[in-house]
Amino acid sequence: MTDTEFGYVHGLAEDYLKYVLQIQQPGSKPSKISRVLQDVASSVQDEVERTLKQCLDKFDVVSVDTARTIFNQVMEKEFEDGIVNWGRIVTIFAFEGILTKKLLGKCIASDMDMCKDISYFVAEFITENTGEWIKQNGGWVFTHNEYQKSKRVSIFLSMPDEIETEEIIKDIFRQGKTCFIPRYQLQSNHMDMVKLASPEEIASLPRTSWNIQQPGEDEVLEEALSTGGLDLIFVPGLGFDKQSNRLGRGKGYYDAYLKRCLQSQDVKPYTLALAFKEQICLQVPVNENDVKVDEVLYEDS
Repeated sequence: MTDTEFGYVHGLAEDYLKYVLQIQQPGSKPSKISRVLQDVASSVQDEVERTLKQCLDKFDVVSVDTARTIFNQVMEKEFEDGIVNWGRIVTIFAFEGILTKKLLGKCIASDMDMCKDISYFVAEFITENTGEWIKQNGGWVFTHNEYQKSKRVSIFLSMPDEIETEEIIKDIFRQGKTCFIPRYQLQSNHMDMVKLASPEEIASLPRTSWNIQQPGEDEVLEEALSTGGLDLIFVPGLGFDKQSNRLGRGKGYYDAYLKRCLQSQDVKPYTLALAFKEQICLQVPVNENDVKVDEVLYEDS
């Protein structure tokens, strides 16, 4: 992982400890990813503290150094089989919280200093031992609450200048969700979301004159809005601002499709835009036909 990616993981680890210790920072608001981790990891932490109390009581955590030693020993045992998954990554945060609470009554350092020190070595472990797996499996988007609870998901097949979506698509199938991808009508602004049978099907899809892969127009496929709607739509774009405005490629496909969603299903699908940090602007130009996304997810969000 890069320094920027390490900084992001360090921020997640530090945010979790502030949550555990109930440290309030004026003007500071954790990201949605942080808040989801806090909910999930704290639940795991409560369960571990309750069921493994006798084992945890044997840990004599008297300093940050001893916390680091114990953490490394436990994590080495946890990951000795080489298996990495999101459940185990959440457990890392939960154990970070357990050690910090045990150290709280014995450490003379300030709570903030302790948070920084412990979250740093936790972030080191995550980036060194699970960082590549996280990157190959779509990054932290998989911890997002809207993704976790969704069953019918639409996602774009990424262009070279867009966030790579291949691993997200693979995970959609791993999780047993139903996956839909865009099929554009090039002579209009009409777009349908049609069912993708498998990740392997992508390689055989024809390319349009815009070099976009999509099923052929004459191919009969299940269309999302006519078979139950969508829970979540991943949205591409050229630029975004922090008011959730989106700059598309000028044809209005997604704006028109989102309006159709509002007309055809009772519950509006959640729209999650994926962006590089460099795509975030102070303000993007909009007009009355543009539809805001619910959230823009980028590396510093």
